[in-house]
Amino acid sequence: MILRLLLIVAIIIVLVVLYGRLVGRRDRERAYPGLTEQARASISREISAGRKVNAIKLYREATGAALPEAKRVVDSWFVPGKGPGVEDAARSWTDGRLTPEARSRISGLVAAGRREDAMVLYAEATGASDTEAQAIIRSWDTSQDF
Repeated sequence: MILRLLLIVAIIIVLVVLYGRLVGRRDRERAYPGLTEQARASISREISAGRKVNAIKLYREATGAALPEAKRVVDSWFVPGKGPGVEDAARSWTDGRLTPEARSRISGLVAAGRREDAMVLYAEATGASDTEAQAIIRSWDTSQDF
């Protein structure tokens, strides 16, 4: 009798765990509908200015995300290949802030292994923050001249 009860409890626990893992799983890369271009720009500005708490607050207001999720997203905002801030910063040269000459000079510095100098030049040429410049230069593709 006790053995049957333990077996039933064990089966229920396994089913609950499996249900939570399969059905309760949330896609980490899910796009929240409230994250507009304007909200992304505001969040990028707050992060660049070193106001991470404000950026998390803005992200939560725009998306309705939980605090841990918002913190994870903001922490990876300017990480190449992950964060949406890199995409925002990369658009800076299409907005006319980065001239073809500056792109060429930056590509030369990156190819020569002088990434620190390339970051400084990028920041000066675009008005980007150090964080944005670092994110862009980390992912700079010299074969495409950005």
